[in-house]
Amino acid sequence: MFPLALAAIAVAGCSSGGTSGGGGGETTAGGQGVNGISVANCLNLEDFLVQPSETTLTGTSPGGVSFSLVFYKTNQAAKAAFEKRDKKTTALTENAVIDFKGNPSPYAGAPPAKISKTELDVIEKCIDENKEAT
Repeated sequence: MFPLALAAIAVAGCSSGGTSGGGGGETTAGGQGVNGISVANCLNLEDFLVQPSETTLTGTSPGGVSFSLVFYKTNQAAKAAFEKRDKKTTALTENAVIDFKGNPSPYAGAPPAKISKTELDVIEKCIDENKEAT
């Protein structure tokens, strides 16, 4: 069983790095030339704990907030997806939508925990630093 798990991890780590065609608000391999795996690695260096992926990153912020980050092909597609979400539990940055719904309140009577402005700035910096040349 263990060798099968290792094989699955090895295959998952290999990527063609290509992007898919198509239209609308579909996600793509990083969208707008963003390398999702490199963004995840950048975030991990900034004290986030993120699972690398080309299209959807899942993890925890340095403040302990669980989140998922989905890349879209364009900033407009990300904005359209963001507009359909609850603004209290979602953030928009670049061509990505960050969902942090389901986090508990830090203390009784407080609103649920959310990604901080500082953490959003780090996410945006990592996206900017890892855009692929097109």
